[in-house]
Amino acid sequence: MAENAEARVDEALRFLNVVCMALVVSVAGLAGVAWFVANGPGAMGLVGPPLPPAVAYVGVAIGVALLVAAPLVHRRMLDRTNASQRAGERLDGALESYRLATMLAFLLREGAAIVGLMVTVLTNEPMWCYILSALALVAMISGWPRRDQVAGFLQPA
Repeated sequence: MAENAEARVDEALRFLNVVCMALVVSVAGLAGVAWFVANGPGAMGLVGPPLPPAVAYVGVAIGVALLVAAPLVHRRMLDRTNASQRAGERLDGALESYRLATMLAFLLREGAAIVGLMVTVLTNEPMWCYILSALALVAMISGWPRRDQVAGFLQPA
């Protein structure tokens, strides 16, 4: 039975590693798009009239808020799952909750880079996307799913 549980944990971690790596690559791709839009051959320039700098700062604040919300949402989802688990459903429910919480946290982090790209398109300044993408990558690496984290989550409360 323990071998079966360990195999299921390995499977869940493999799945999460693939999804998380894809999201990391997409954030790097967003930074590349920002460079292409602002500096690349045939740079497009602004899509409309110039925005006031306050709009860019609001966009960056939204991106930072997404980065701050990601670990909070992750922890809240896992805490709620621990509180509502029944003994027979413990492994399945815990692994699925961990998987969903981790994917949602990574999607929120990617959202920060997307906000940076939107601000870049509106201001023609790729710095915004570079900064939010770099912060998102750091947050993704620090929040990477680890076996000890899953094992700690699966321990009886």
